[in-house]
Amino acid sequence: MTTAQGWTLLSILAVFASLVVTLVLAQIHSLRSYMDARFDAVDARLDHLDRDVQAVVNRVFRRDE
Repeated sequence: MTTAQGWTLLSILAVFASLVVTLVLAQIHSLRSYMDARFDAVDARLDHLDRDVQAVVNRVFRRDE
């Protein structure tokens, strides 16, 4: 293998490695966005559940605030 072929092979490997890193980072960003959306939905549902439980407690124990 000549020096030029070695540098060409090294360049191709560097481009491939940067492509793989870019794709992995894109997938991580996509997963993070998806998980943030899901956690926001769960948080909203827990807020509603908390409101409903508080209403039941107030009714059962006849607390007026």
